[in-house]
Amino acid sequence: MAKKSAKKTVKKTAKAAPKSKSKLKSKSNSKAKSATAAKSKPAAKSKTQTASKASPANPRARGVSAKPRASSAPRDFPRDFLWGTATAATQVDGGDTASDWSHFCRQRGRILDGSTSDTACDHWNRYEADFGIMKSMGLNAHRFGVDWSRFQPEAGGEFDPEALDHLRARLSSLKRKNIRPLLTLHHFAVPQWWLAKGGFTREANLGEFYAFARFIVEGVGDLVEDYITFNEPNIYALMSYLLGAWPPARKGMSGYVDHIKVQRSMVLAHFTLYDMIREIHGRKNFKTPRISISKHMRIMDPRNPESRLDVDRANVADYRMNRLVPDAIHSGRLLEPLGNGEQIHDPEAWDFYGLNYYTRDIVSFALLKPQTLFINTEVRPGCETNDLGWEIYPEGLERLLLDVHARYGLPIQITENGTADAADAFRGKYMIDHLAAVKRAMDAGVQVDAYYHWSFLDNFEWAEGYTARFGLVGVDYETQQRSLRPAGELYGQIARTGILPAV
Repeated sequence: MAKKSAKKTVKKTAKAAPKSKSKLKSKSNSKAKSATAAKSKPAAKSKTQTASKASPANPRARGVSAKPRASSAPRDFPRDFLWGTATAATQVDGGDTASDWSHFCRQRGRILDGSTSDTACDHWNRYEADFGIMKSMGLNAHRFGVDWSRFQPEAGGEFDPEALDHLRARLSSLKRKNIRPLLTLHHFAVPQWWLAKGGFTREANLGEFYAFARFIVEGVGDLVEDYITFNEPNIYALMSYLLGAWPPARKGMSGYVDHIKVQRSMVLAHFTLYDMIREIHGRKNFKTPRISISKHMRIMDPRNPESRLDVDRANVADYRMNRLVPDAIHSGRLLEPLGNGEQIHDPEAWDFYGLNYYTRDIVSFALLKPQTLFINTEVRPGCETNDLGWEIYPEGLERLLLDVHARYGLPIQITENGTADAADAFRGKYMIDHLAAVKRAMDAGVQVDAYYHWSFLDNFEWAEGYTARFGLVGVDYETQQRSLRPAGELYGQIARTGILPAV
């Protein structure tokens, strides 16, 4: 989605990665037994927020102070905290016409504004100047991804060594600027030729994806130690195979079955990639890698907490949206409906929890929606929303951080958090309110190492085209001119000082 983090200084001395103890075990294709749905916590009450057209860096803008607290004030975040931004290749790079998204954009009515991803922000050619903006902001981390189709545009073709050289140049540029990269191997897009073969719906196709991942890790592993294998497997499966809004635009009963197959394949692939990345880093004496997924989570609160049906559907929605894939990875089991609960890998095949958070859903029982398991979701009436109509609910981030910490006990990186705000009218307060929620969770004992704001640039927002503006840096798509928004200046101030402005 739009997802979508300052860490410790990278040491220059390379260390050999220890061999992973995890081994992929034999798996069965049989269906799973019933799993107990995780119960959602009661919603915290959110304060009503008042919209303002003023800049969030202005003292008049929704209570945000233009100045940080006195320099003698204690830091809100540790000095080794990672402050970053996040992007996705399809959304910013431009120039890739071999992806499924490039083909999808040419189908009438698929993209809200009729645009394509072919140009986007031209970041592929402008990365050096863009990274310079990051450096000037005081950021020390950046999450970005690679699109397979850029490296292997044709079926059976050789991987493009020039594309790999380009990736190495980008990573080297970040390193020179002391900006730590977090590399994503899959962020929604695949080659059109591979999608035509069934993509992630067929486990037999995974070998070709593994070959791509091996090419990337062996080619740039000396410059990367933090990896995301998959961005938001749940959202990819939902949007592409259940709701039909993304390629290949499947829906109905066959789409439902395929959306389960896709998540199963991604869990299997994550286990393989986890072992592969660690093996490559160890064999080639690269630094010990840290590996995870980026998991889209949202609060699922029942519309009527006194209704047994609403509570039940909220629990099911919470399990399917928030728990299924992470629980499978943490346990090493193919949980229902991905399998029969069979153990296929050693537990805890990840090194941190990558959390993407934007909003919450209000859930109710819907008799006429069997295709969504009788689940209806809506926005809480009367709440404050962003440009896409998503509720602004910072308390949800604290709730999820506390829950993830209790459930998995892993260090957490917030790999995406941001909002669509074309006028930059409320982004600054959104940022401060969500970071305040992070601090409250940290004060309660949750280990949060990084925060990656979504997004660094305005970008191609999938089926929304260029209508949604998530960037700390605004982009004029006609001229490709960049402009740092007031909220971007505010974020830089926070990153440099580790102090949240008074609100």
